[in-house]
Amino acid sequence: MNNNRLITVIALITSIVIFSGCSENPIPYNLSNSDLNLDTVTVRSIAGGTYLAPPLMGSTNGLYFGNVGGFNNLFSLVQFSSLSLSGIVRTYSLLDSTVTIDSLVFTFTATEDTLLTNSQFELYYFPYSGDSVFSETESHFLNINEDYVGNAVPLGRSIFTQEIPDSTELVYPKLSFKVEDTDDIINFIADTVDTQNRTFMLKNIDPIDDIVSIRSRETAEFPIINVYYRVSEDTLHSIFFPLKDMTIVDPRKVTENDMDNISVGRATGLKSIIQFDFSEIPLDSTAMVIKSAELIFNSIPDISLDNFEIKVAILEDSVQISNYWEIAEDEYSIEPDVLMTGIFEDNQMKIEIRSFLQGVNIGSYKNFGLKLYGSSSSDPFQSANLILDQNNSENNPYLKIVYVKL
Repeated sequence: MNNNRLITVIALITSIVIFSGCSENPIPYNLSNSDLNLDTVTVRSIAGGTYLAPPLMGSTNGLYFGNVGGFNNLFSLVQFSSLSLSGIVRTYSLLDSTVTIDSLVFTFTATEDTLLTNSQFELYYFPYSGDSVFSETESHFLNINEDYVGNAVPLGRSIFTQEIPDSTELVYPKLSFKVEDTDDIINFIADTVDTQNRTFMLKNIDPIDDIVSIRSRETAEFPIINVYYRVSEDTLHSIFFPLKDMTIVDPRKVTENDMDNISVGRATGLKSIIQFDFSEIPLDSTAMVIKSAELIFNSIPDISLDNFEIKVAILEDSVQISNYWEIAEDEYSIEPDVLMTGIFEDNQMKIEIRSFLQGVNIGSYKNFGLKLYGSSSSDPFQSANLILDQNNSENNPYLKIVYVKL
């Protein structure tokens, strides 16, 4: 028994060294071993605040249109690749004298199998906007507005159409734009002119009093350009895919619930900072290894959040927080190697933050706290309000740590 315990302890110590080089990986041994000396401690010294920054809507599962709940989706932007989906055809090769272009078709697929709007949509391109029109990580409604895209050139209008499904098959509405006068567009996407952005803008013409979305590059049925052409006697086509895309949204106004709680909402621009006081717990890399560290929040019970996720990242630098503040740009950098996820059940959010705590324990990270923001896979127009009330300990968040004594 003693020999087994000694071997286990040696494995624990060795894993700490390994962990310092790759802190996001699971600890490679069985912490359920009955010989281990487990202990539990609860941390309630948790501070936090919510801040508002312009919403960034890149890397979401959809591209959004319509106005609802105070949100105004202005337009969506898509930049296409110069390399075909097959990896064989470059756009510039379509300019060869042996190639005859018949047409280009832009296709966008709805995220719902029900036709939600009869609005017309217009497709534009940017022949006068240089090499770059937008950034998924920096562009928002304050630095890209309708004046900024005023030089976009319209390509045509279309509406959603939907084929009749066979039996129980799901058929999603599609929005297609066929371009037969192809010369300008082929030159534009072939990067033969000074402009090399290959960016297109899609916006609804008629008002939409709901949220309508099409699938983004993050999904299987992403936007495509289908180029139909002939080479000698052969009739061919090549599909080009998006490199990046995003929606520019003018957000709703924040509410008292947003400002009074720890709040997160992608399209609203709400994010939060959580900080911990670990001074009263026995963090010691030579004497303990963290088995689990579960952070638990209660949310206000106004709406169900069962399908909502929150991403949690480790801050790289210290942040001065208050209950609520606003900033022009999100300047709070995070550690790139670890990303945790908070999930909801019965209006309670739980986050496993062992990676963060073990990193603090062994010195890989400083205890600057955590940044909470909306997941790209959740509804960006939904917000979560988590309770942080220093005057009511029953509702306050707490961190439950289970660790192994060495």
